[in-house]
Amino acid sequence: MQKKEPAKTIRTSRGKSTSEGLRKTEPTEGDLYKTLADNLQVGVYIIQNGKFQFVNRHMQEYTGYTEEEMLEMGPLNIVHPVDRRAAVKNAANMLKGIRATPYRYRLMTKQGQIKWIMETVTPIIFKAEKAVLGNCMDITEQKEAKKHLQEMDALKASILDAIPQAVVGLKNRRINFANTAVEEVFGWRPEDLIGKSVTVFYRNEKEAEEIGRHFYTTLEHQRTFVSEFNCRRKDGRDILCRMRSSRIGQKLTKERRIVITYEDITEQRRAEEELANSREQLRNLSIYLQSVREKESTRIAREIHDELGQSLTAIQMDLAWLDAHLPPGDLSLSTKVQRMKGLVDTTVDSVHRISTELRPILLDDLGLTAAMEWQVQEFEERTGVQCEARLDCKDNSIEKDLATTLFRIFQETLTNIARHAEATSVKVRLTQKGNELRLDVSDNGKGITPEQAGDPKSFGIVGIRERVNLWGGSVSITGKPQKGTTIKVRIPLALSEGAT
Repeated sequence: MQKKEPAKTIRTSRGKSTSEGLRKTEPTEGDLYKTLADNLQVGVYIIQNGKFQFVNRHMQEYTGYTEEEMLEMGPLNIVHPVDRRAAVKNAANMLKGIRATPYRYRLMTKQGQIKWIMETVTPIIFKAEKAVLGNCMDITEQKEAKKHLQEMDALKASILDAIPQAVVGLKNRRINFANTAVEEVFGWRPEDLIGKSVTVFYRNEKEAEEIGRHFYTTLEHQRTFVSEFNCRRKDGRDILCRMRSSRIGQKLTKERRIVITYEDITEQRRAEEELANSREQLRNLSIYLQSVREKESTRIAREIHDELGQSLTAIQMDLAWLDAHLPPGDLSLSTKVQRMKGLVDTTVDSVHRISTELRPILLDDLGLTAAMEWQVQEFEERTGVQCEARLDCKDNSIEKDLATTLFRIFQETLTNIARHAEATSVKVRLTQKGNELRLDVSDNGKGITPEQAGDPKSFGIVGIRERVNLWGGSVSITGKPQKGTTIKVRIPLALSEGAT
């Protein structure tokens, strides 16, 4: 073999050999490890003799210290004072092999910020001596995100528990969550319901199947809906529930995840029925009292008309005879008789007016339309307001008490116009459309305001509303400034026929 020549040393102009320059440009093993550590996405460090011997780039970024600063520090200098004892204990246990999972602690940066760190440590030999190799990760964002999720979960739980109705989540018809109100509504503790079939809320399997089929069929086409079904408590008592059902997600999946809110409306429905019965009794009583009052008014009107009318007629006849038999030339007696005759005529008119106001004879003898036509003529003569009336209604289709109610409403409407409207013309329409009577009265006066229409002290309007409500009808009163007021009354004939 050819004998190797010893390496030559070539010095540069600075007096250094070429081989020395080459050695300095070649990366050492330590340089390679440092480069590798700096490119890891975690913090890496070596601790020996209570001080940092090596820190990578991420470790410096976590702490805010430079490499030079950290190499002069001990590891506990960057640990939050509250967490130091636990960090030392966890690190020692991991080095002894007692602990295998990463541990967490709070780190204090140079700028005073607090970061959460997740860390593991391993015993190594560094420069022929025992040392600790650590790697850690900044989990501050994850910790904050987890805290936020926990807070949101707690908030959701608080919101659910604050809802007075029972809220239940279902997955394939099995309960996977329930709020605390479920115990008040159904008698079940929330934790006892998890995993059970929703059929525990219903009276039997058949009804549960029918309700479930209805729920899922409806939720295929709409996001949420409200229904009412009979349910059963844990103690066996039946209750009526208003149920608001919603699917989870844009469409119903194979898991059929839905949320149902149950509201016990048993007492509410019972109270509503009792109130409805009470109102019906009051309505019937009011109708009866009105009927009695109208009958009494009719009796009084006839007695006034017949008895007082006959007596006054007799007085008129006697005064006429007396006037005819007075001594000729007795001017004082003749004047006295004429005054008495005028007074009797005035009294006859008053008797006629009072009896008519108590009960128009036309209403009983000829019906509603004739009575309204007479009332229109009387209103025109008394007020000078022009009236246009179109009464297209068959009297034989209107029950007697209803006809009386409509006539009294019409009278009150004209009275209000005369007192408040300052109108010069009135239009009246009485029609029948299907099983509904319609009375419309409009004027061209100054127009009623919404405040006046709703004023509880406007007894005329209050009376109109009460009369209409007794027959299950509706009334609207609208006005336009300087253009007039319109009153629209609607009464169903079907209800009025059964009201007697």
